[in-house]
Amino acid sequence: MHTKENSNFFDVSKKMSEFPHFRKFFWWPFGKKEKTSTTELRPGALKPEEAKRQIKELGIGSVVEILRIGYDGTIDDIPMLIKITRIAEDGFSGKMVNVERQMIEEGTEKLIFAKKGGGTIEFQYDDGDIKEIIKSTDESVLTEARDTLAQKEILAALEIGDRIMMAYFDEQQNGTVNVEGTLLSKSPENDKFKIMIERVNRIEIEKKVEKEFDIDKDLVIDIDMV
Repeated sequence: MHTKENSNFFDVSKKMSEFPHFRKFFWWPFGKKEKTSTTELRPGALKPEEAKRQIKELGIGSVVEILRIGYDGTIDDIPMLIKITRIAEDGFSGKMVNVERQMIEEGTEKLIFAKKGGGTIEFQYDDGDIKEIIKSTDESVLTEARDTLAQKEILAALEIGDRIMMAYFDEQQNGTVNVEGTLLSKSPENDKFKIMIERVNRIEIEKKVEKEFDIDKDLVIDIDMV
């Protein structure tokens, strides 16, 4: 398996204790694995033909969780979350899903991350290290778990200018985002509001982002006062 991820990249994304169900992770290799002419499946790994079948069935654009087996036979604690971008006969490519990283990169000139530094991983079916390929269900799970009535009650108690912390699911990027900022406006019905995003996953961004939300339409997961 090979990656274009910059090895100097330090992942600052961490779970917020208020949102324990979020899985934020990034992975990168410390070396390049040499290809061998023979296929050696690690114990419990999918056969190359099965891995290929599952990837082709899911298709380009699908967001999937890839659980891998290490050289020593240990299984990753958490899966990689990727969006499939290419499917070939010998393997496939995927872009790591990390919306917070993207927002921080776009919103600051500080060298927090290697600017636009990769995030794409290439897989070979015959690497023999893939244990599971699972289509991500984060969006549907979060949709079922959210409480829009409670969110509107919280919004009703907030005042314009309050500092708030919130989490939402970005449907275009297929990932969750944790942000902090200032409440700019809200509707009389407390179902729509506007926030000036100033921090992403507790990282201050230079270019503030003004964003509107509709609690009934957008997947707002949680809102709270800082």
